[in-house]
Amino acid sequence: MKVRTQQNFNRKTNETVFGISIMPDGGKRYCKYPIGHQEYKGYTQAHQAMKDVQKILDNGGRLVYSPKGSAGINKNEYVKIEMTILVSFSGGKDSQACLIQAFKQYGGGNLTAVFCDTGWEHPDTYKHVNDVCLQMGVKLITLKSKYDFMSLAAHKKRFPSTNARFCTSELKMKPMIDYVLSLKESCIIIQGIRAGESTARAAMEEECMYFKSYFQPNKKGRTENYRSKDVKEWCSQYDASVLRPIFKWSAQQVIDCILDAGQEPNPLYYRGFSRVGCFPCIMCRHKEIELIAKNDPEMCQRLIQAEKSVGHSFFPPSYIPQRFCKNKQYPYVEEVLEYVKEHTPDMFEPEGGYACMSLFHGLCE
Repeated sequence: MKVRTQQNFNRKTNETVFGISIMPDGGKRYCKYPIGHQEYKGYTQAHQAMKDVQKILDNGGRLVYSPKGSAGINKNEYVKIEMTILVSFSGGKDSQACLIQAFKQYGGGNLTAVFCDTGWEHPDTYKHVNDVCLQMGVKLITLKSKYDFMSLAAHKKRFPSTNARFCTSELKMKPMIDYVLSLKESCIIIQGIRAGESTARAAMEEECMYFKSYFQPNKKGRTENYRSKDVKEWCSQYDASVLRPIFKWSAQQVIDCILDAGQEPNPLYYRGFSRVGCFPCIMCRHKEIELIAKNDPEMCQRLIQAEKSVGHSFFPPSYIPQRFCKNKQYPYVEEVLEYVKEHTPDMFEPEGGYACMSLFHGLCE
C-alpha cells in the first residue's frame, strides 16, 4: 500500500486543510482516507503523518473498513488503521516521553505499554507506571521472568555488575522476546533510548530490526542464541521493527515533553535520583546512595538484607576507596552508607548545591 498527502477543504470552517490518502494493494487510485488524518493545518504535519502511516502499513498495519465492509479497492471510503505498537515502559522519564509521543502519533487504541517487572523496583515506580497508563487510557501489560532480581542474584551467587549485566538480559530482554514471539502478527516496538546517555547507545540506530542481533554478528562474531530457532521461524512470517523517537533528545527535552503533556515524571526524580529503574541500581551515583542513607532507612535495610541473603557484596570493588573497606578489597552496604554520609558524593555538584533536589529544570517550579 502507498500513502500520499493531499489538499482538502473543510466546508464547515471554509478553510484549506491537508490530509493523507492510501492506495490499497492491487488498486489504481488513492481512495482510502484514514480517519483522524484529514484536517492538518499545514502541509508539514500532513507530510509527517504520511511517513508515519506508511511506516505502520509497511510493518503489518491493517485497514479496518466500515461495518458494511470495503466498498472496493477503487471506491472512496474512510478507514481506520490498526497496528500492534508496543512501548517499552520502565517508569523512567525516557520511556514516558516515548509513550506520550506514540500516543500523539498513533492514538491510544493501537498502543500497549509493556513493563518488565524486575521485582527490584521502588514502590513509587510501580504506582507511577499504573497511574500514567490509567491517565492516558493505554493498555498496560506487565512481564515477569521466572526469576526476580533477588532470586536471580541467589542463583548466580552474586549481584550484577557493569561487566555482567545479567539482570537486563534475564529480567527484561528475555521476557520481552518471549512476549513478541507470542504475537501472531507484526509489530512496532518503541524504545526510550537516547544517544546522549552513553557511547554505546550513541552507536545504536534510530530504527532497526528488533531481532537484528540474531542475523547480524556482533564485534565478536557472535549472534544471539536465546530461542534462536523460534525467532527465525517467527521472522519468516512477521516483522518487528524498533523505533527510537527521542534518540537525539536531551534529558531536559524529555522532561519538557512530559510536563507539556500535563503529566508528571516519576516522583523519584523530584528527590534527586537520576536512575529510577531497578532501585537502587548497582551503577547508581554516590549522590543517590547518600539520599537513601539519609532519608530512607527501610531501603537501607533492604540493601543490607539483600547482601546477607546472597552472601556477596552488592556494590563493585571500586565503588568506594579500598581503605574504607574493612577487608581492604570490596565494600559491604553498611560501609558504603557510612562513606557517602561523610564524603562529598558528587564531584560535579555546583557550588552551593542544586537549586532543588531534581537535576532537571522545571520540576521544582
